[in-house]
Amino acid sequence: MVPDLVTLEEAREHLRLDADSQGGPDDAWLGVFIPAVSAAIGQWLKDDWRLYSVLVDSNGDAVVDSSGDPVNEMDSAGDFTVLPNVRAACLIELDRQYRFRDGGAGETDVPSEHGHGYTLGRGATALLTPLRRPTVS
Repeated sequence: MVPDLVTLEEAREHLRLDADSQGGPDDAWLGVFIPAVSAAIGQWLKDDWRLYSVLVDSNGDAVVDSSGDPVNEMDSAGDFTVLPNVRAACLIELDRQYRFRDGGAGETDVPSEHGHGYTLGRGATALLTPLRRPTVS
């Protein structure tokens, strides 16, 4: 399970929600969608370690674990350090979901001619594509 990639405060600020609305329906909506969007991003990238900064050794090489996966960097609180483009993609996708929460399609949807499997909008997809594990079918 992917932990929340952004905080409630970061999401509220990004969506420009009024401080007077704290604790209201917007916060309830964000309480559902922050974990949902975080999980969708983790699933789209296919490997949870791709969400976070990678620990590097003194030579600048990625530190890997026994299975060959990179070891993620941790902050002073012991949490993994979310990559800036992952954090930005989460905020952009939250914004898209918030604006089109009635289920209507928006201009940020990935066009059907680009194939299936795009669960995220264009902005989030553009930020995350360089991090995604390729799939060969």
